[in-house]
Amino acid sequence: MRRAAPLLAVALALSACVAVTVSRRPPRKGPVAAVGYVEYGGGEIRYSAEGWGPVVASRRRTALALMRRNCGELKPDIEKEFERTDADAVYEGEDVESLAKGVSHYVLERYVHLVYCCVPPGGLPKPAPAAVAASTGTVVISTTTLPLPAVPAKEPAK
Repeated sequence: MRRAAPLLAVALALSACVAVTVSRRPPRKGPVAAVGYVEYGGGEIRYSAEGWGPVVASRRRTALALMRRNCGELKPDIEKEFERTDADAVYEGEDVESLAKGVSHYVLERYVHLVYCCVPPGGLPKPAPAAVAASTGTVVISTTTLPLPAVPAKEPAK
């Protein structure tokens, strides 16, 4: 029993640190220091929502640490957080062929997905309203009315 306790503690600790990076875009600095960042970066991380509360909380802390590591000196900002049932393995190549034999070897679990972007510590600068309209492709309709041009009346056909 003495030997099992440390092994159980290590197994529990290792199972708590499961957070997987789904996609990652590291921040890119410009060629000159005055330019700053060309792209702030971001990504998506998922962790299992199955298990005891403290274990799931430890997985979330690990996911947040992975986000901070990707962002570097920038601050990670969670844009979207959602739960979804995923398989623990990615279906690719030969795995797709094994699906016809049965899916018993794939474990389906609830995962929490965190979609994040990296932002400067002071936040993103607010763009000018005209720049926002131009970048989103929106059309601004004026509320002022203009007089309609005079249309000549058609003469009746003879």
